[in-house]
Amino acid sequence: MKRILQGVAAAVVLALVIGAAIVWVQRDALIAWWTSPKLHYVELEKPPLPIYFFDQWWSAHPDHPDGADLLPEGVAAGPALPAADVIFIPGPTYFGRDWNAKANDENALTLIRPLMALEASAFNGCCRVFAPLFRQPHYTVSDYPTGDSRNAFELAWNDIVRAFDSYMSEDNGGRPFILVGHDLGGLLVQRILDDRIARGTRVSERMVAAYVIGVGVPTRAFTSKWTFLHPCATPADFRCVAAWETFADGLPARPNSPEVWFDRSYAFFSDEERLCTNPLTWEVNGKADASKNLGALPLSIDVSVGLNLVMGALPREDEAKFRTLPALKPNYTGAECRNGLLYVPPPADAAFKTGWRGPGNLHLHDITLFWGNIRENAKARVDAFVAARPPQQGQPVGGY
Repeated sequence: MKRILQGVAAAVVLALVIGAAIVWVQRDALIAWWTSPKLHYVELEKPPLPIYFFDQWWSAHPDHPDGADLLPEGVAAGPALPAADVIFIPGPTYFGRDWNAKANDENALTLIRPLMALEASAFNGCCRVFAPLFRQPHYTVSDYPTGDSRNAFELAWNDIVRAFDSYMSEDNGGRPFILVGHDLGGLLVQRILDDRIARGTRVSERMVAAYVIGVGVPTRAFTSKWTFLHPCATPADFRCVAAWETFADGLPARPNSPEVWFDRSYAFFSDEERLCTNPLTWEVNGKADASKNLGALPLSIDVSVGLNLVMGALPREDEAKFRTLPALKPNYTGAECRNGLLYVPPPADAAFKTGWRGPGNLHLHDITLFWGNIRENAKARVDAFVAARPPQQGQPVGGY
């Protein structure tokens, strides 16, 4: 009898160990399931519609001060009236209990406003910065695709395309523009390229480049749907797309979005070759050492997804930390493209270690690790575009 009890106890302990190991390995998926909305998309009321004619529905806009205006200590300001504009779409900041947030959800805004300072500010040397507030989908939408999550993404897309159309009709006035999207924003920029940028239109002729950051871009897009664009091949290339996703070499990491909107349907990245632009050389599949790094911005938001979120505490940031930006750290890291992804040595600074997709996924630092290079590159592309652009015959009325 004693041996039987010992055997049962050993089996129970083994089962508990195996169960704990499974929970640990699948902890991200379990947290995502626990914190995602429990009602279906169609059962929830849609948040109010943002109206982009009013600048209150833009987290960055030339008509009001915001984080996108900030500069790191020691960085010179750009021209008072830049030659181009940038439309910046940030990654997910909504961790609530609905499939979509209100466009002005205060919890999301405590993360969005710092992102304007950390990321959108990299483009204020070349451009006026426009960043629409939109009905952000739940943070799990990019990572765990379902029917509900796709519906939430479509609602966000509805806002973004209206914001783009509003910008083109009210603010563009024939000016060159850059599209920038990070994470979810990168998926939405790809939709803009699909649905609003077409060969031979006035809109496509004004587009300098698209930076699709932190989410994959299928290389076959350039031979099927984006034949009027090409992967950016040099630092001054234009009418092109640059893309990268940053990982720490040798550390465990969960990948970014497993799917992408491709040719009016969803495609899984497991079946796709991805574009990797090295943001230190601006070449496809390039490699560079740290001497090419013009400066990393040592500051980040913390959206760690763990027990605090399971217990109902939503990520928030102390916005006072982002009212000024620290000096850049030049020569901070090298980078190498391998198999469609960008790898860097594991960063030493705590500012570059926050995130929720494992210690090796530097997703939250796709821009800040290369802030100085991105700033200079955006200016170089705009300068090259403006120099090559034929003289404009008056200003068009409306964007299209």
